[in-house]
Amino acid sequence: MDRITYEIQGGLSIEQLDEIHIAAIRVLSEVGVHVGLPELLERVSGQEGIKINDSRVLIDPIVANRFIDEHREAYGARNSQPQDFSIDILNGYGFQIFDIFTDELRPMSTEDCIQTAKIVDGLHDRHVRGGTPGLPQDVPLEWREVLAFKIGCEYSRTAGEVGITSLRAADAIYAMTEAMGRRFSLPVFVLDPLRIEGDSVEIALEFVRRGRHIRLGFSSMPLLGLTTPIYLAAAFAENIATVLGAYTLFKLIAPENEIMYRFDVYPFDMKFGTIAYGTPDHILMYLLGAQVNRYYGADALTCKPFHTNAVFPDAHAIAQRAAFATAAALAGGRRFTFGGMLGIDKIFSVEQLLYDIEIMNHVKHLVRGFDFDLSRCGFDIISGVGVNGQFATHPTTLENRDQAYYSDLFHNISPEQWSAGNKKTVKDKAREVAHDLLANYDFSLDQDIRHDLDRIFQAFKKSPL
Repeated sequence: MDRITYEIQGGLSIEQLDEIHIAAIRVLSEVGVHVGLPELLERVSGQEGIKINDSRVLIDPIVANRFIDEHREAYGARNSQPQDFSIDILNGYGFQIFDIFTDELRPMSTEDCIQTAKIVDGLHDRHVRGGTPGLPQDVPLEWREVLAFKIGCEYSRTAGEVGITSLRAADAIYAMTEAMGRRFSLPVFVLDPLRIEGDSVEIALEFVRRGRHIRLGFSSMPLLGLTTPIYLAAAFAENIATVLGAYTLFKLIAPENEIMYRFDVYPFDMKFGTIAYGTPDHILMYLLGAQVNRYYGADALTCKPFHTNAVFPDAHAIAQRAAFATAAALAGGRRFTFGGMLGIDKIFSVEQLLYDIEIMNHVKHLVRGFDFDLSRCGFDIISGVGVNGQFATHPTTLENRDQAYYSDLFHNISPEQWSAGNKKTVKDKAREVAHDLLANYDFSLDQDIRHDLDRIFQAFKKSPL
């Protein structure tokens, strides 16, 4: 028996990917990257294959390619392993919440962060992963990242990393991560075009100075035609050069750390002057990016189909997310990120998260395909039923009817069935699900760990700014 599946065809050839790589390596060796941290410049000065002109660092292709090969060897096989579909929450980013029970758009409070973390945890058996999507707006600005991480750990068994913008917050979250028995990971964002500087780079350098063996993940967020070339291949070449520049420099000064990279390009709306999530251009950038990341042994299974500019869980959000998720899944994407996020990642909606689960399950069934067996091509079954029969009660139907796709929220009922029933809308059903998730919440963090998190947070609040 064969499994018949479908996938997206086309894309760049290996020769075309090689050309992008050659362009990126040439940029590193002939144009170089600006390094805005004097200490980093000093630490890489004199290293083999490194030339420094003022603040510009030129990297020899032999050195860059050696570290790329190391990345491929260390992570390439792992990053290409098949995995089940899942949805990741963007932890600790939402400034606002679209309340599923009141349809109110308001600032995210500490209590909102707790309630959304509970809902995320309640969805873990539906392959949702993360802590709180919120960044509490009712506490001082300098506390928010740390409190978001703490709430995620306390109320969700799958809590993950949050954005970190200060060394003070990084130290507290590092201590909390240790208390949880986990390994600290720091996302490091560098600036396009070709600039190795910024808060996260400074934090990473400080942790290296202290000898902390942490996980570093380098990436950037180039905007097409604004901070990177308008031509898509050139945009990826620039982004690869920028991210590889930072990756290579940190490989030179911290070879004992686990260091990874990822490459992405994002669309920019020249009419409205903003990023343009979820557009057809964005999908094309992901499809090309998936090829690029596979080429470099980076993570190509993680995709971002739930990015959107839509402010509400409406037709705008659903249409873009469903189209993006379908294309991403057919191209091999399996880990869907930014579940429930709206408004350029500033707004969180439980309602939207529940719709995202439906979208994920829909495309999961699509890419699963169907079985093909020569012995089941149908003649015996069809001839046995004949011209006056039906197949609803045929043994093959009864044995295999559960293989069809059934949705939790998007029910296949007729208008007549809806009118004769309870007349619930999809929003009504989503509200019921959210209410049940909160009513049946049952996760409890170990009390000793909770005490450690409280102690670390209290010490953090008293530490000098």
